[in-house]
Amino acid sequence: MKKIDFLKTTLLITFLVATAFNLNAHNGVMVSPKLYLKGAMQPNGLMRDALRAKGLLPSTEPYSALPNFQHYGGGGGETISSPAVFQVTGSNAIVDWVVVELRSDNSLATPVATRAALLQRDGDVVAVDGISPVRFLSVAPGQYHVSVRHRSHLGVMTEQAFNLTNITTVVDFSNPAMPLYGSNACAVNGDHRELWLGDANRDKRVIHMGPFNDTYSLFSLVVGTPANANHNVNYMLEGYFVADYNLDGYAIFNGPNNDRALTFIQAGMSCNFVNCILVEQIP
Repeated sequence: MKKIDFLKTTLLITFLVATAFNLNAHNGVMVSPKLYLKGAMQPNGLMRDALRAKGLLPSTEPYSALPNFQHYGGGGGETISSPAVFQVTGSNAIVDWVVVELRSDNSLATPVATRAALLQRDGDVVAVDGISPVRFLSVAPGQYHVSVRHRSHLGVMTEQAFNLTNITTVVDFSNPAMPLYGSNACAVNGDHRELWLGDANRDKRVIHMGPFNDTYSLFSLVVGTPANANHNVNYMLEGYFVADYNLDGYAIFNGPNNDRALTFIQAGMSCNFVNCILVEQIP
């Protein structure tokens, strides 16, 4: 082999190795959030997985179709990798879909990227395979604020940026010691935090009574559904609905296990008056 050909071959191999190394070194970032939804909590410390057990969870993320929501950075359209993901039982059973967001200090108001992910009964948030951390392939390693949203609860965001890499970082929103952005961002229940429940009209606020209240949205859904031909306020509307605050598979305005009582109790416990307004603490 001529010396110049050998040099070219050596340079080409060096380039390919370096490229492969860089791709491996910068194949996005991974994060493993943990959180609890107030409405779904049970006395055993796990969240209710009734939506999964009843076969009501959609196989494709529901957020793209919701009002007041937008995906960023290639997020959206995530689908479970296999029907077996929703067949897992126990503490790793799937409760519902959530959205994980990354934000930089340069622009807190707009996410760099979003990914729809799955929430397990024990609070772990995993990718659509039901096991892996949530990966953002299009995001370079660096400092990011992490936020998580749920369709019927108020979202939360970290006060400080985390150094995210392709080795997963645990972000435990359930830990009262971890600083959150804003004030009164979550409910504190003993030794853990829970996301505020009850955002039926998707305006990033929870209002039990008063202008633009979520109780009216629950009422309108239940009384106005075509299946409730007699407009019965005690009707139990079964399905996958934002107004199902406790995630039991029913939107109920009046009667046993009704969702309206949950925002009433929450307002009384957190603010001591029913006109309390809880605001999502995400820019």
